Amino acid sequence: MEHTLSARKQRILQAVVSDYVTTAEPVGSQWLASRYDFGCRSATLRNEMCEMVEEGYLVQPHTSAGRVPTATGYRYYVDRLMTPVPPDRPQRVAARRRLERAAEDVQETVRDACRVLADLTQYPSVASTPTSGEVSLHRVFLAAAGHRHVLLVALLSTGHVENRIVELPHAVDDRAVATLGERLNQRVAGRAIRDLAVMSRLEQAVPADPADETMRRMRGAIHQMATAFSDEHLFFEGTSYMLRQREFRDLLRLEQLLSALMDRRVLVQVLRSLPSPEGVVVLIGPESRVDAMDECSLVTTRYRAGAESWGYIGVLGPTRMDYDRAVAAVDLMARSLSSVLARINPIPDSERTTQGQSRGD
Repeated sequence: MEHTLSARKQRILQAVVSDYVTTAEPVGSQWLASRYDFGCRSATLRNEMCEMVEEGYLVQPHTSAGRVPTATGYRYYVDRLMTPVPPDRPQRVAARRRLERAAEDVQETVRDACRVLADLTQYPSVASTPTSGEVSLHRVFLAAAGHRHVLLVALLSTGHVENRIVELPHAVDDRAVATLGERLNQRVAGRAIRDLAVMSRLEQAVPADPADETMRRMRGAIHQMATAFSDEHLFFEGTSYMLRQREFRDLLRLEQLLSALMDRRVLVQVLRSLPSPEGVVVLIGPESRVDAMDECSLVTTRYRAGAESWGYIGVLGPTRMDYDRAVAAVDLMARSLSSVLARINPIPDSERTTQGQSRGD
């Protein structure tokens, strides 16, 4: 469990993160003593760093090597010690100009923003096309479509209708179909489509006993329907920047990561599983719950595209990421993208005021 580090240990963690991000080499106590003024000898720093290894904030890759941050160490740094460093003014101006060139088309503007962000941070970037976060499942209707088939009709809050034919494990009569429909509506009516498209959240909403194959199949059909409706296009730019990172010189590791990223559904599911953020969200290592991304970090936030639509934009890199610059660049690009898209899909004054207050403008 994370606890508060002493002032000296916080300075050590800051120094180790900073130097490891820059050099990609483990950081030793003698190096820290010669480079920073800690007001103590290297032996004292060594003892402190040994304690930080035991506490889970640092790790020693090899017996004779220095220390590097763990995912827990990076999390502590991001949550408590990081100071975002925004791009300089020429970079901000150049980025805004590049965005405005494609300001007549939403998707092209989002793609351009993705490219600009990759160039700003020198990390691969990802952006989802804007979708509405307000659509919910109003009600489901079931009707027998044969001895072992049921027609599932989902009425959404927008008036849109989705339907699926579901094959059941055994024959059912009309009464059983009506009872099944009531059970489903008790669980899913009124829930956001985006939540139903995330299987872990759907399983919480519609629990099913392993022996209840009928409910499991209905849950699967609802998941397919929600996923299809809320499907969003994903842009992924700057893949070449990944090759510059020492962590990805291992071809097997790089192949596994690229394979996961090329399956756009992986990143879409990661983005959909995020809480509704008011600012930038940082997922470090295993926090993404994707095995191939265990040594990666994702820095992302929402952008607005009109009154009710929004999407995600962010960067992906090694856990040895320059979080100070990445967080600031992602926040800047989301704000710039929202501003440019507001001219294509204007946000009402009341909505814009609310947005500004929630984002701290």
